[in-house]
Amino acid sequence: MPTLFRILITAILSILGCWTFYYNWPQRSVRNDSYTYSDEEAQHLRFYPNAQYAHGMHAWFQQQPETAASFFRQAVSQNALFLDAWLRLAETEAAMGREEKAKDILTFTTDMTDQVLRWKWPQMVLASELSMEKCFYRNTNYLLSHKVLEQDALQLLHTHLGGEASAVITVLEPAHLTAYLNWLMQWGMTDESLVVWQAMAAVAEPEKETAVRYAHFLLNHKRITASMGIWQKYTGVDGMTNPGFEKDITGRAFDWRHWGEKDGNWKLKRVDHDTIEGDYALRITFNGQENISFQHIYQIIVADPQQKYRLMYAWKSRSITTDQGPFVEIYGYDGKGLYQAGPMITGTHGWHKASIEFDMPEDCRSAVVRLRRRPSKRFDSKIRGKVWIDDFRLEKIETISTNEVIIWRQIKQNT
Repeated sequence: MPTLFRILITAILSILGCWTFYYNWPQRSVRNDSYTYSDEEAQHLRFYPNAQYAHGMHAWFQQQPETAASFFRQAVSQNALFLDAWLRLAETEAAMGREEKAKDILTFTTDMTDQVLRWKWPQMVLASELSMEKCFYRNTNYLLSHKVLEQDALQLLHTHLGGEASAVITVLEPAHLTAYLNWLMQWGMTDESLVVWQAMAAVAEPEKETAVRYAHFLLNHKRITASMGIWQKYTGVDGMTNPGFEKDITGRAFDWRHWGEKDGNWKLKRVDHDTIEGDYALRITFNGQENISFQHIYQIIVADPQQKYRLMYAWKSRSITTDQGPFVEIYGYDGKGLYQAGPMITGTHGWHKASIEFDMPEDCRSAVVRLRRRPSKRFDSKIRGKVWIDDFRLEKIETISTNEVIIWRQIKQNT
């Protein structure tokens, strides 16, 4: 009896082992995602939703939507929570012209995953293709709220609405307007950005950092008036910005701009001693290594067309070599016909004032004030020494109008 029992147990275990081997062998293909994509394999793996999904994707890439749809249906029939298969099924239904079925599936999956981030992007893309506006906008705002795929979501939204910023701002939540503004600036869309900025200002006061960055963007795209309006509102500056270098140079918008020199031919530094006005001045040190062309510190200013101005500044020098020393120049930023250079400084000089008078052309509303040094053509051309600049001031020069000149001449003739 014990022998018969052992034989029976052995037989049962053998049968279970064979059944387990037979059942788990297909799992190797599923686990390793290695399929032959044959009809026989698809039939053999019909109870494995992941395998059916893989076969559906293969058929989809082979441009066989009907076959793909059947595999996706089989996958969701085995696992009703297989969201990827549901969404692919909706996509294939739409491709076959059965948009109502696709919309029903998308509505079902959207309701099922209302607060789940994982599927928001594919749902957003599908909603765009199916013109399901409410679903599309909801998923867009959800992605932006979680700062996921912001660039992709904004680009799809902007494209979906035909590039009309006025339409985009009506569907975006107010909290996402700044992200949209940043996206527009990234792509250089100036006109559209102005629409968004107005919408932001109507909702709440934009942050100063955003405003300064936007003013910088507008100025770089020659939107002088709009840029200066924002700059003045958020910085309180009227005239030249940071004229005495009392604050750190930001390099933004109407502040001074500069860039460094990796080879060490020159160096810029704000110094808090030996100034003529205030607590700081700007010192430029030339190291005598190269015959450099220097134009690396400048500021863009706003001025009225057809107006005469005087730019005044203070500077000093110590042991500036070569025949070509630094000088201040002014040229037009958004128009032609303006160029004026001030005196050159060489050798050693104490603090003293210098000035440049210039007339703004009719079509020019902004100019560049820049410290410049041209290369020398002499043998001893490698410039060495230091120059300090400080206390820049810009003032209008009152001029006599044409009518006033005519009246003055008539009075003179009568007398």
